[in-house]
Amino acid sequence: MPSLYDYAHPFVTTDAVVFALRTLPADSYRKLPVMQLRVLLYQRADEPALGRWSLPGGFLNIDELPEDNARRKLSDKALTTKCYLEQLYTFCDLGRDPRARVISVVYLGLMREADTDHIGQSARWFTLTPGAPDLTLSDGANRLVKSDLAFDHGNIIQVGLERLQAKIVYADLLFHLLPAQFTLTQMQNAYETILGRKESAANFRRKMAGRVVSTGRYVGDKGHRPAELYTQKAGG
Repeated sequence: MPSLYDYAHPFVTTDAVVFALRTLPADSYRKLPVMQLRVLLYQRADEPALGRWSLPGGFLNIDELPEDNARRKLSDKALTTKCYLEQLYTFCDLGRDPRARVISVVYLGLMREADTDHIGQSARWFTLTPGAPDLTLSDGANRLVKSDLAFDHGNIIQVGLERLQAKIVYADLLFHLLPAQFTLTQMQNAYETILGRKESAANFRRKMAGRVVSTGRYVGDKGHRPAELYTQKAGG
């Protein structure tokens, strides 16, 4: 009987495509704050693809579950621990790594804005524009297209973005990007930023009516009408 060791084995890695929102001040008195969608990248310190930007990830240990590995690599490479993760897809195209046959179990990660400031020196947040014809990433100093990233990580980001855009319509992913309490305007702004399109306030509120509940609290700056604060409805 042939042994398992008679067969060539692929290597297994995990990668995490982690998204977060960034809120910028409004550029006038009447306009809403501007939101940006960002993705977390890590600059490689080793060959192959030395110095190129990539998703945080690494090889799976023999005694390690994939999600545990993804969290460990996020902690090691980006100093990030407060991150929601769910499995996205398994990338297994031939030739995706020049060293060997490598299969990657990829996770979709989401972080609240308040948790995004403390990342490692080799990690950086890059802004992307949902709805643009081509994926372009920028951190102010660097402007990247998909082919600039290490391995097939540009394609992975594209798949992660498409999954996020599809699921915020019906699942609870949006709540992992918002603070625990938020206004409906803030929620709609986040929703529109991710989808890259506008939505009427009435239509948006109908969609979210069964998914949020009022906290009974209000927030507002001087000169503005107070806005009601909401939170995710249990089971919503």
